[in-house]
Amino acid sequence: MKEEEKKIYLKKKKKRKKIKKIGACPAGDRVTFELLRRRAAGAMGGSLRLLPPLLLLLLPGPCGAFNIDVSSPRVFHGPPEAQFGYKVLQRAAGGDRLLVGAPWDGPEGDRRGDVYKCHVGSPNATCDKANLGTAALQSSPLPSRNMHLGMTLVDSKDGGFMACAPLWSQECGTSVFSTGVCARVDGDLRPVETIAPTAQRCSTYMDIVIVLDGSNSIYPWYEVQNFLSNILSKFFIGPGQIQVGVLQYGEHAVHEWTLGQHRTAEEVVEAARNISRQEGRETRTAFAIHQACTEAFSPERGGREDATRLLIVVTDGESHDGDELPEALRECERRNITRYAIAVLGHYLRRQQDPEDFIREIKYIASDPDEKYFFNVTDEAALNDIVDALGDRIFSLEGTHGNNESSFELEMSQIGFSVHLLEDGILFGAVGAYDWDGAVLEESSRGRIVPPREAFEPEFPLELKNHAAYLGTGGGSPGVRRAPGSGMEQGGSGGASAPQGRSAPWGCGGKRGGLAPKGAPCAPGVG
Repeated sequence: MKEEEKKIYLKKKKKRKKIKKIGACPAGDRVTFELLRRRAAGAMGGSLRLLPPLLLLLLPGPCGAFNIDVSSPRVFHGPPEAQFGYKVLQRAAGGDRLLVGAPWDGPEGDRRGDVYKCHVGSPNATCDKANLGTAALQSSPLPSRNMHLGMTLVDSKDGGFMACAPLWSQECGTSVFSTGVCARVDGDLRPVETIAPTAQRCSTYMDIVIVLDGSNSIYPWYEVQNFLSNILSKFFIGPGQIQVGVLQYGEHAVHEWTLGQHRTAEEVVEAARNISRQEGRETRTAFAIHQACTEAFSPERGGREDATRLLIVVTDGESHDGDELPEALRECERRNITRYAIAVLGHYLRRQQDPEDFIREIKYIASDPDEKYFFNVTDEAALNDIVDALGDRIFSLEGTHGNNESSFELEMSQIGFSVHLLEDGILFGAVGAYDWDGAVLEESSRGRIVPPREAFEPEFPLELKNHAAYLGTGGGSPGVRRAPGSGMEQGGSGGASAPQGRSAPWGCGGKRGGLAPKGAPCAPGVG
C-alpha cells in the first residue's frame, strides 16, 4: 500500500471510531434511533423499509450536549408486524423510559395498535406492552376495532401523554367514516379521557321497538318469525347504531327482549327464530302500545335518550281496548316516538269479513301521513313481501343527513396525524376534512372551534387543490399563542401545514391570526 493511500485509510478508520456530537441540549437528555435510522436509510438508497423495526437508545453525552455512540448503541426489539417504532416519545418526566408506538399491534382483522414502554436503566431491559389498545376506549361507547393507536404520541405537561389513532373509523349503515380518535394517558399509563372531536352520531342511531301481536288469530306463527328475522337482518345493529327490542302481546304484554340486550344482528335474528307465541283470546293493542311507549324506551330497559325512537306495530285484528288508543298514542307523542303500523288481513280474508274498520284503526295508530307509515298485507306469509319496502322506508325517512350527502365535511377528518398542545387546549390537524382539503380544529376550555370550509379558500384556492391539500398533516410549534376573543395567533414558527409546504395564516371574526383567514366567518357557535 502506498504511503499516501495508507494515510487516507488510517484517517477514515479514526473517523469511524469517533463519537459524533450532533447538537446541544440540557445535560442528561437522551435521543432515539430516528435520526440515525434516517441517516442510515439515506446511505442505503433512501428506503426506510430496508431497516428492521428496532429501537436504538444512545446514552447521554457531556453536560450541555448530547452524543450518539455509534459503536455501542442500546437496541430494543419489537414485533415487526406491529410497526414497532412508528413513533417514539422520550418521557419528559422520569427520563428512564421510552414510549414506542406500534399502531398495527393486534390480531389480523383487529389492529387496535398499542404503545410499548421501554425501560432504559438496565442493560438487559426490554419493552413491555402497555395494553392501551384494549383499555383506551374501555369507558367510551366508541368501537375500538382496527383503530391503530400509537401513530401519534405527544408529551403533556402533567407527566402523561396523548396517544392518537387517526385511522380510527366508525360504521354508519353501509358507510365507514374515518374521523380519528385520541386518548389522554396519565404517568402510570392509565387512560384518563377519550377525545374524538369529529366523531359524529350515525344517522342509524335509532331505538326500535317492535310491538308484535301474538294472539290466537295469528296463523301460521312461523311466517311471523320469518318476517321478524328478515326485517331484523336489514337493520344496522351495533354500538352507536340501531338497538331493537320486541314486546309481544295478546291479553298481556311481555318484553321478549329489551333494547341493547342483543348487540349484533346475528344475536337478534337468532332470538327472533326462537320466539314463541304468547297466545290469548283478546288483542289488547292499546295496552301494548302504552306499555311500549312508557316502558320499552326507558333507560332502565336500554333506551338512549337522544336516539331516534321508532315503534313498529304488527297486528291482525281490531283491538279489544280501542277506546284506550287515544291516550296510548298521546304517550307516544309526548316521547317523540314515530309509529309504523302493519295490518295483516289474513284473519279477515279467511273468514270473508270486511276489514275496513280494522284498516281504519291501524291507520289511526300509524304516524301521519299514512302513505309513509302505514302498510297492509293479505296474510302472514305476505309480511315477507314488505321487508325491503319497510326497511327502505325507515332509512329514507329517519336515516338521512340532508341534501349534501355527496360532499364530506368532517366525516373523514382523521384527526391526530398532527397534534399540538396549547396552554389551555389542543390543536388537531384534520387532514381528511372538507373532501381531503384538510383543516385544523381547536378543543379548549372555550369549547370547540372548527373553521368552516370557506375559511381556507383564500389561502388554498380550488386551482391548488391537487397541490396543497391535506392541510393539518404537520402541525404547530410552541409559538402558537392565544388571540383575544378569537381562535389562535401564529407566533414564531407556529402553523398548520399541507404536504406541499403552504402554511395557513389563521384568523376568525375578521382578525388575522385566529382560526380562519381575515374576514372569513367562524364555525357556528364559535363566538
